[in-house]
Amino acid sequence: MLKKYFLSAILILFVVVNTVYTQDINQQIDGLLEKYMKLQIFSGVVLVPKDGEPVYKKAFGYSDWTSKTDNNTSTLFNICSIGKVFTHAIILQLANESKLNLSDALNKYITVFPDEIAGKITIDMIIEMKAGFGDYLNDPGYNKNREKFKTVNDYLELIKNEPMLFEPGTNREYSNSGYAVLGGIIENVTGKSYAENLKERFFNPLGMKDTYYKQMEDNLSNCASGTRILFNGNKKSGMMEASPSPAGGIYTNADDLLKFDNELRKTKIFGSFIKRAGGTPFWNSVLIEKDEHYTIIILANFTRVSEEMYRRINAILDGKPYPEPELPADMQNYKIMKEQGAEGLEKNLKNVLESNNIEYDDMYLNMFGYGLMENGELDMAIEVFKLNAKLFPGIANVFDSLGEAYMNKGNKELAIENYKKVVELQPGNKHAKEMLDKLNR
Repeated sequence: MLKKYFLSAILILFVVVNTVYTQDINQQIDGLLEKYMKLQIFSGVVLVPKDGEPVYKKAFGYSDWTSKTDNNTSTLFNICSIGKVFTHAIILQLANESKLNLSDALNKYITVFPDEIAGKITIDMIIEMKAGFGDYLNDPGYNKNREKFKTVNDYLELIKNEPMLFEPGTNREYSNSGYAVLGGIIENVTGKSYAENLKERFFNPLGMKDTYYKQMEDNLSNCASGTRILFNGNKKSGMMEASPSPAGGIYTNADDLLKFDNELRKTKIFGSFIKRAGGTPFWNSVLIEKDEHYTIIILANFTRVSEEMYRRINAILDGKPYPEPELPADMQNYKIMKEQGAEGLEKNLKNVLESNNIEYDDMYLNMFGYGLMENGELDMAIEVFKLNAKLFPGIANVFDSLGEAYMNKGNKELAIENYKKVVELQPGNKHAKEMLDKLNR
């Protein structure tokens, strides 16, 4: 009898300690979110489950900053590149079903690429982004006609004409095009569309009733609008940018994403903890399995903020101090440009990006420069693109952006000079050649 009472007392003590710990975690995360809201740099939903059950779940900000419609914990968000996890998982399922091997060459499944290229590329290389594919999001043919891209085949017809970035297997480059190609493999092997595979393998069996492979023309209820934080801190809500692809663009909410995560943990299909972020200038989400107990899910209709917030919530769960939230990198760098010019930006850039957990590469300044152009600050954008070309002189795209900015400025001579540099670095770049023909005419 004493043993029974002793065990009961231990159980009660465990429950009490666990409850107190959870309450403390909630208070600390609330305190962190209050700081973000004070800076007005977060809008979305935070869900932290332990062993598959939520211990923290709250919504913040507006799903539409124009109408001031509140977010709620069921609001739908575009999870961007987290969609790649679904694509990767389907490929692994097909491998487990003996319907493909990860070592198979691409030309076994996709015939739109020349054999001399596709025969060298394996499925594994595409998954690991070592195949040499680029990024269709940077393709002018895509950006001028986004509304026309609805099926996987639409993307393949574009990607087949894109130049390879390197010999397959010799390097690694982040590639949305590669994951669109994986979608083509999935369709070939299963005889079903990529969207049907999503529904049959995940959405329907897991009860993900609020998850959608949303096309541009589809209307969803309780759906957030993507929002850009302008350099002055104002918010600008935007319409959907494009239809989805196997590289990303699924709409879902936090509860459904937790169902998906619980399935991944149960099946152990990846064999390791999932750590994935996705974002555009209007969206940013994370799905990160911290350890065997905790997952951190953050869905935001602001850019970048989820990734930096994750690091601070992770520190809270570890019982460690975290750096105070600060303004987004774009707003910090805009202030530096205003006060110190390109020289000050060059001096401070790496520290600002590292403090925001942003990779120091050509893509950041490229997006920053385009943001300035959209904001009507063309001269400042040119200075940013010039700095990008100085810091990353071996990347063709930095000169393409600088050429475009000079063309918008009306400086034909410098536009031609930069497009020539693009062709010098990347002889197969059709866009640069087309722009040179146009400018020379």
